Amino acid sequence: MADTALPEPLLQAYHATRYGLNDCDWQLQLDQPQPALAPHYQRHAVHCAAYLTACNPLGELLPDHLNARRMAQLRQALQRAGWSWLDGHGHDPQGHWPGEDSVLVWGMGESTARAWGAQWNQNAVVCCGTDMVPRLVLLR
Repeated sequence: MADTALPEPLLQAYHATRYGLNDCDWQLQLDQPQPALAPHYQRHAVHCAAYLTACNPLGELLPDHLNARRMAQLRQALQRAGWSWLDGHGHDPQGHWPGEDSVLVWGMGESTARAWGAQWNQNAVVCCGTDMVPRLVLLR
């Protein structure tokens, strides 16, 4: 694992999280290939995607209404920038951390995802490349 300011329990939580997508019967799991991405890649003519949230900046739990406002602002910013996405919801299967509203942005590569994640004060983002394997990209 790369050097990071994030504590090991938090890193473990990221790996346990299931990165769900609305209206899909599949989800993303870190380091596990997700072949169900292929038709979406083809439909959007892309070779990558990034899973982003604006919720709970730097791991600080915010009230639901503030997270909802941040996600609305993120979606507005993505729309203004011309991105398309699929809404999702990341959740901890053990229930130790509340679920987070999220988006899977089609065609967003790692460097761009890093910039968006940093802009929204996130600890990490999840990036999927041509191999359709979701990988955690640490920002701290």
